[in-house]
Amino acid sequence: MIGGQSEDSCEKSGTGETPQKRKRKRRGGSPAARGKRSLARKSTAVSQVIHTSSFILFVRLSMELI
Repeated sequence: MIGGQSEDSCEKSGTGETPQKRKRKRRGGSPAARGKRSLARKSTAVSQVIHTSSFILFVRLSMELI
C-alpha cells in the first residue's frame, strides 16, 4: 500500500464507477455540442490519414531517387 491508498488505480473507486465511466458521464450537453465533438473527432481522423498518406508518398518518391 503506497500513499495510504488501498485500491489499485485500475480498480473501482468508492463511488462504484471506473474513472472512464465517470469521464464518459460528464460529456453530454446539447445535440449541437455533441455534434461539434463528433465533427472534431472526424476532422482529427481525416488529418491523420492525410498526414500518413503524404508521408508514405514522400517515402516512395525518396526510394525512387536512391
